[in-house]
Formats: sequence, C-alpha cells, structure tokens
Amino acid sequence: MPVLSDEDHLRIQKARIGETCETQDVEVVDLPVQTKESLCTEDSGRRPGRRSKLLGRAAEARWKLRRSELEMQRELSRTLKSTLYLATWKGTDVVMKCVEVPETYDKKDEPQRKSSKEKFDLTASRPLHASEVNQDLLEELLHEIELLSSLRHPDLVLFIGACLDRDSPVMCVTEYMPGGDLERHFMAMRKKHQTPTWRPQFHQLLEWSLAVARGLSFLHTREEPIVHRDLKPLNLLLTRHGEVKIADLGISKMMAAVVGDVYIMTGGVGSWLYMAPEVVRHQQYNEKVDIYAFGLIMFFMSSGRHPFHEISKDPEVVLREFSLGKEPRPNVTECHMALRSLMAESWHISHQQRPSAQKIVLQLREAADNYTPPACFCGRA
Repeated sequence: MPVLSDEDHLRIQKARIGETCETQDVEVVDLPVQTKESLCTEDSGRRPGRRSKLLGRAAEARWKLRRSELEMQRELSRTLKSTLYLATWKGTDVVMKCVEVPETYDKKDEPQRKSSKEKFDLTASRPLHASEVNQDLLEELLHEIELLSSLRHPDLVLFIGACLDRDSPVMCVTEYMPGGDLERHFMAMRKKHQTPTWRPQFHQLLEWSLAVARGLSFLHTREEPIVHRDLKPLNLLLTRHGEVKIADLGISKMMAAVVGDVYIMTGGVGSWLYMAPEVVRHQQYNEKVDIYAFGLIMFFMSSGRHPFHEISKDPEVVLREFSLGKEPRPNVTECHMALRSLMAESWHISHQQRPSAQKIVLQLREAADNYTPPACFCGRA
C-alpha cells in the first residue's frame, strides 16, 4: 500500500466521511458525491414547519439576525453540504454556515462570477426557489440551528444566531475560531518542526482533554441528553489563544430512552476512524460512543499519531476489522503513562464499562493536580 502524506490522508478522510466537519480554514472542492445518512431511526422523516417554528423561537429569544447586520469577508471552506464564510457582525468576526447552492444554479444565473463574495451576494440578493436548495441538507442545517440555539457552554463553539427569513438563504452564525481545527494544527506543527510525529506538552494535552470532557459532560447530562456522534480532531476547533472547543453538532441527536440506557439511533453515522464498533455494526448504542471517540482523540493528542496507524491509514481497513468481529485498539504504550488507563477504559469493548464524561473530568483534574513538569522540559512525562 503506498505511503500517503498528511494532506492526502486528510483529503481522503474528508471525502469519505460525508464532510460533517466544521473546519474553518480549508477549501475543499470537487469531492465524490456522498449519500446522506438519515439522522436517526425515530426521526428519519422531515419535520414540517421546522423553519416557521424556529422563526418564532428566534424572535422570542432574540437570536434572529438580519442579513443586513452581516458583512461577508471571504469564503473559509466549501464542501458538498455547505459553505462557511468569515463575516463581521457588529464589529466581531463570526462564521456563517449556509447550505451549498447546486452547481447548476451557479451556471444558469451567473456563469462569469469570479469570487466567493460575488457568489454569496448573488445568493442572498434574490429569492431562492425551493428547487435551488437541497431540502435534506437544509433540514440538517435547521436541525443544527435548533439544537445549537438551546445550548450554551464555554467548551462548545458559541452559537450567535441565525438568519431564517423566507425566500433567502438560511444562515447559522457562530463564533470564529481563528486557530483552525486540531487535525490541521498537528499537521502544521509536524511541518514546522520537520518531524513525522509531534505532540503537545503534557499540560497542554490535559487542558485540551479537559475541555472536550467538560463539553461532553454538559451534553450527556442534560435533561434531554445529547450524543455528538461525530467527535474527532477535525471537529475540535482552536481559539486565538489555543483553547479547544467542540464544534459541529449537525448530526447530534437528543436521546430518547427505550430499554435501560440504550437508545435507538441510526448506525453508521459519524466519521469512520473514530466510530465506535457498535455503530459500525449497526447495533444499539448510547452516549458512550462519544466516550470511545474521546479515547481515540486522547491517543491522537498524546502519541502524535492517528489511531490504528499501525494497521492502515485507510479507515475502511479498520472498519473491515470491526465488521469481521475483531476488536483492534491503539497501542497505549505510545502515550503518556498517566493517561493510558483512562484511554483503555474509554475504548473498552463493552460500552457499559466505559467511564462517563463526568468521571473522565474528575480523573483528568486529578492528573492535572498531580502533574509535575519534567526537569528536561521535553513535555513527554
């Protein structure tokens, strides 16, 4: 099998996972057409009137934004599902997420447009017919707006508001994370230090892990718990000061209990490399799929390598192992000794044996309290 570069690996991963990541600084174009997964078995049909319902809620909660309040600066990234723009809102940099307009519409109305600003302005300048927007993707964006509008936590990317006026593009507006995503940050650091692997100092690793664990604890312990379902480095964004926040709740789902603590949701949802075995096998699962993904993310941050790198860089190979009933796991000896036990618990074969996000927060805080910087300042204690 040929050796792939980091950039090749990232592009292949994005192309295969359906582009649910919220990367804010990468342009992704000309990817293979993806098939949309239904959001969940108990809610696979389109809910009529979601936009009207959100309009009422937005006006009442005062997060409804006017298009005139937003000044578009430039396109940040584009996928088959949506486009992200950097914009200014009342003097603050923000990100606007819009459903991607079909290419046929582009050619029909303005074949000579040269910039993303021109495209955006045209899209927003006249009513859009229903046929010009993919209704499934629009519904997914409305679902994300509905969910984000009910959430507020310092370790989640901040929801600012949405433009929901009829006959104009729906836009979800969130805070701008200038540090980009964690995946590309590691790629940049490997390039900067000219090394095949790079990992942060232990105290930084603890801070990032704690931020993700706190965010999951908030989502999992709500009155209506939420499972993220697509946790991965591409969906962990960095602030200007290097703090991590959880992004992209587009395929997240509020969980309705059925029997015990297991919930009925669609299998095969999320990104392959960080997908829990029970999801790959289309079995019932609960919020512990996020804990499994969190364990792999800790491995990624602690070792500086992608999970299952010793098997293959191709996520399909790992999925094939799971589908055959095997249980491959990363090698914890590549990671910081203080975190090995927690990682192994997080990716346990049985979801019942995986710790809760609340327990992970406590264990990480204890590790932080007991941490003593190494005398050599190598950050590899």
